[in-house]
Amino acid sequence: MAVSLANSADITQTTAGAAELTEFATRNSASLDSATTGDIAALRSKYKVLNVNMTKVAATLGSTKVCEVKDETLVAPKSAANITYRVNPEQEFEPDYNPALGLDPCKLNLEWEAVATDETAQDDGVDATARPYAQMIASDCFARKWHVEKLDEIKKKSSWNDACYQNWVERLDGNGSWNYYTKKALSTCGVTHGRLISCGHGVERNTAGPAVQWLDWAPTATQDRNDCRSRGISVSLLNVSVGGEFDLCERQVINKYATAGKMSSYWKGKVKSTRSTAHQVAVKVGQNAGRPKWKHWTNSDVCWGCFAD
Repeated sequence: MAVSLANSADITQTTAGAAELTEFATRNSASLDSATTGDIAALRSKYKVLNVNMTKVAATLGSTKVCEVKDETLVAPKSAANITYRVNPEQEFEPDYNPALGLDPCKLNLEWEAVATDETAQDDGVDATARPYAQMIASDCFARKWHVEKLDEIKKKSSWNDACYQNWVERLDGNGSWNYYTKKALSTCGVTHGRLISCGHGVERNTAGPAVQWLDWAPTATQDRNDCRSRGISVSLLNVSVGGEFDLCERQVINKYATAGKMSSYWKGKVKSTRSTAHQVAVKVGQNAGRPKWKHWTNSDVCWGCFAD
């Protein structure tokens, strides 16, 4: 279900919108342009704050199940396009998934297209005296607060997911047939009621853009931890690599698809604090085809009345 004027309100210019932008900028200060993070006018020029009527959204998804929902707040770059809710198909990867029951229609992904103004740029170049290097060509964040269940018959906000991304290209790669790109997908999730049990972020190629082929991805496998440590997400392009790491606690689930560029990562556990997940995909694109275009999806989940493992 697409987010539209029929099911949402733009509250960017309101007092509530300003508060959301301030909180969003504070949480994501390390990933945002420092020139805008303390300036409401600058934030309003770049981001929109949407209040989404989730009752209307749920009513259009074709389920007979009554979903306990409340309005959601989204902070999205104004460049984000085709913001949509969809039942999360990756539920079937969960160890407790019951095929007889099918997908839970109340567990929704928020999906959007990350649109840049220079997607047709030609990134190749030749300089015999210079070495190849990696350059970040785009980055931004998208915040979602969502409300999923009732506690003592009262609907309360439960968790949030701040999803950020970075797009990189290899300059001066020296190859006349291909250009080389990578995308980092990062999320931090928190909980306000209950316990956080899942934090997910996925990316895939937007078919409106050029075809891509797999080069590399990281992490390469699911991992469990009994503590919190740094986990690397570095990938290789043609001549150079693009590094990265994040703090992994409890469990990270990796879903890597055969479809080039499509991958998701989920933190899993049972906590009352913030947790993160991150991954990176590297692809190559035919010369002169333009930069790859991308779609994202995010989600988070909580449990009520449960206890830590």
